[in-house]
Amino acid sequence: MPTKGEEQQNPPSAEAVHAATRRRLRQPVPRTNRVCPRFSNPEWSLLQHAAEQAGLAPGGYTAAATLAAAASTDPNAAVADYRRGIQELMESNRQLGAIGNNLNQVAHFLNAGGQPAADLRHLLERIEASIGAVDDAVAWMVRR
Repeated sequence: MPTKGEEQQNPPSAEAVHAATRRRLRQPVPRTNRVCPRFSNPEWSLLQHAAEQAGLAPGGYTAAATLAAAASTDPNAAVADYRRGIQELMESNRQLGAIGNNLNQVAHFLNAGGQPAADLRHLLERIEASIGAVDDAVAWMVRR
């Protein structure tokens, strides 16, 4: 049995070491302003992967990316591509809606006994391709 001065030396568990480790402050004064973003599971996975690639914790990566965007001469640049893509998709959706309206008019004409123009089939193929391209763009934006 060890005496009072000879306490048994057991190495601390990994959990105990992690719990006892305190993060050193990098600023002389604690930071008081806080933002608490929330992420969906796919967004969180992307964030974790990006943080791992940068060698940072997800919170540190989020802070670094946010401050880099805020400190740039054009803070909108960090999110401009995504926003521009969304705006373009919204515009293409509006245009496809107008095309759908025209197709309804063509269908009404044909159902009333009208004869289709020679290039109607080609036009319908182009519309179908446009809808496919918008669907692909939406899927790509969602995966980002």
